[in-house]
Amino acid sequence: MALHYLIHQFTNGGGSATSVEAPKVFIFAMCQEEADHWLSNDATVKLSRKIPLPGLSRGFGDVHSTADGSVCLLIVGTALINAALSVNNLISSGRFDFTKTYFILSGIAGGNPRITTLGGVAFARFAVQVDTQMEWDAREIPSSWQSGYVPMGAKTPNSFPLGVHGSEVYELNDNLRQMSMELARQAILEDSKEAAATRVKYADSPNDMYQAATLAPSILEGDVLSSNTFWHGFYLSESMDNVAKVYTAGKGNYAMTAQEDTAILCALLRAALQEKVDFSRIILMRAASNFDREPTTDVPPQLPWIMDSGGLEPAVRNLYNTGVKIIDAILARWTSKFEQGIRPDNYIGDIFGSLGGKPDFVPDGIGKSGTACSANKPPA
Repeated sequence: MALHYLIHQFTNGGGSATSVEAPKVFIFAMCQEEADHWLSNDATVKLSRKIPLPGLSRGFGDVHSTADGSVCLLIVGTALINAALSVNNLISSGRFDFTKTYFILSGIAGGNPRITTLGGVAFARFAVQVDTQMEWDAREIPSSWQSGYVPMGAKTPNSFPLGVHGSEVYELNDNLRQMSMELARQAILEDSKEAAATRVKYADSPNDMYQAATLAPSILEGDVLSSNTFWHGFYLSESMDNVAKVYTAGKGNYAMTAQEDTAILCALLRAALQEKVDFSRIILMRAASNFDREPTTDVPPQLPWIMDSGGLEPAVRNLYNTGVKIIDAILARWTSKFEQGIRPDNYIGDIFGSLGGKPDFVPDGIGKSGTACSANKPPA
């Protein structure tokens, strides 16, 4: 371990000096429910040690670790800002050496019934932030628009944003994703009677478009949309699906809607630019705890809205079941395979090519002169 990673730190046991730990795997959960199975007494990975750190999300001030420090877990807190700050403070703490760590982003999500079902686990290549757009009141928009959302500075609702923040899209290592899915398929996926009853409502959909929603949980390729706005309904979900396709040049396959992923990836990318983490060692998996829309468009909103229609427990359980298979393989084959990393064949990084390479989903010229602020200026 390099000398610059050695620090003076006090342990939980009473003030003895210790060196920086180098986890092989670090799990990010967003909320307590997503972490419960990992932290239970029945877990095969024993995260029995607590490492307190300042600057983490309120109520989640400890990193949970195995006795040898090889596997860790942090609950980052819900919403993008909590997640970004938690990860930034974790990496900046100096308590860990993350240069060879595999990060697993593991959380529940709203599932697209065109693609997945309750309890299904999707592994993402793309994480797309869809709420950094302009919005017009949907009652005042042209009939040709799908929704009131328009990308920043875009000439049409179906155009890549001309004014960008940099967090619009992150692309991850597809070779690692495929390997993770292969390992995850060794797990037994669980279900519930309540989830099965909910699926029945999605049968006989027009053109059988929700056929995937009626099936039992499975492992699938599918991308994640990040947004602090918790949308629900056919029209908004279809509109966001279109945004994902526009932002990824048609490569994105919207399966899950969640909050925190682009925030975590932003923090990890900035750490990668400082050579503190390896951006090619990130696994993003989400499990559907609910659907992103009702089976028909004539269902009126019910408040308070109940998210769990039997999918929450299968979702969190299946995140654990599949995650364990991945972690077991990384630990067992660390020296022979995983320590040196899984080389990506695809582009990885943000829309700017910050880590090197050129994202093929970004139009030429984007990011060189256009920002979210400059997009508001009148044309010269």
